[in-house]
Amino acid sequence: MSRYTKKNENIEFIYGYDHALGYFYEVWDTNLDPDDGPLEDKCVMFNRLTRNDLIKKMEDHKANKSHIEMVALDLPF
Repeated sequence: MSRYTKKNENIEFIYGYDHALGYFYEVWDTNLDPDDGPLEDKCVMFNRLTRNDLIKKMEDHKANKSHIEMVALDLPF
């Protein structure tokens, strides 16, 4: 399993790859109560997250370019 975090002001973008869930991401607002949950929470297994959708989110949140390339090639990172 991999899990990476990108922070931009009050938004925290968490993404990665899990052998059971596949690719996943979460978007959190650090100004809100963590008990309220994430703003977005998606994965391949339960939400039918596509690689294209994940790549778009990763680009929007300025994720590591090599991680984006790995998703484009459908490889775990």
